[in-house]
Amino acid sequence: MKKLNDIPVKNPFKVPDNYFEEVNRKIISATPGSDKEARKISIYNRFRTSLLIAASVTGLIIISYTTIKLLTHDKRNPQVSEILREIDPDSYINDIDISSLEEDASSLILSDDVPDVSKKDIVEYLLQENVELNDIYEHL
Repeated sequence: MKKLNDIPVKNPFKVPDNYFEEVNRKIISATPGSDKEARKISIYNRFRTSLLIAASVTGLIIISYTTIKLLTHDKRNPQVSEILREIDPDSYINDIDISSLEEDASSLILSDDVPDVSKKDIVEYLLQENVELNDIYEHL
């Protein structure tokens, strides 16, 4: 083994002259794409995935709505739709008064099949439903 004093003091390794000034330039020139400018991303490319999702959801909603309308169209009551076509809403709204509404309602509600109910039966029913007697007499 050599003695420590026998090792030369001089450093055998050297850095070339101007190495640290030129190293960055050499590295950048050696990499590809150093001469090209930064590529600009268009607005369409930025929002492309969001637009595709929105278009897909909109298409799904339109297809679902159309399918539901086509499947449920035949299930409507033809008599109700015929009555609704005959009604003129503007004239009906302008001619509404309480007495005509009561007459229309009574003609729809009352029929020959309805049994006669006495006041006594009504009072008994209301008492069974825990309605106070004073409230019943006020409305009779």
